Amino acid sequence: MMDIVATCCELAGVPTTSNMEGESFLSVLRGEKNICRQSPLFWEHQGNCAVRCGKWKRSEEGDDDWEFYDMESDRTELDNLAMVDQHKRKEKVEHMLQMWKDWAERVGFKQWPLHPIPDGEKDWS
Repeated sequence: MMDIVATCCELAGVPTTSNMEGESFLSVLRGEKNICRQSPLFWEHQGNCAVRCGKWKRSEEGDDDWEFYDMESDRTELDNLAMVDQHKRKEKVEHMLQMWKDWAERVGFKQWPLHPIPDGEKDWS
């Protein structure tokens, strides 16, 4: 969503604000270049969390352990590198976890499931 907002702003000629994390992909839509994201991408949906930084992706499904993938060589996420040769990637894995924690604090991340459920909301868990 955040990249869509940034793209719409660029298309409309409206400047984005410094607190917007999205990056426009208008040049891709125009066929001018491939996507080459400059900043990390973070997301969370119903307890599933991830951070993507360059070719690396660190993700967690619910209460499972974090997983770590090289998205250039394993786009289908079949080879979880989190437990393989940990000493080789330990610094990168820890750095991405800290990036996630910093983002979660900055945006006010709430742990799933959200309880108590606010009035008028459905419990989706």
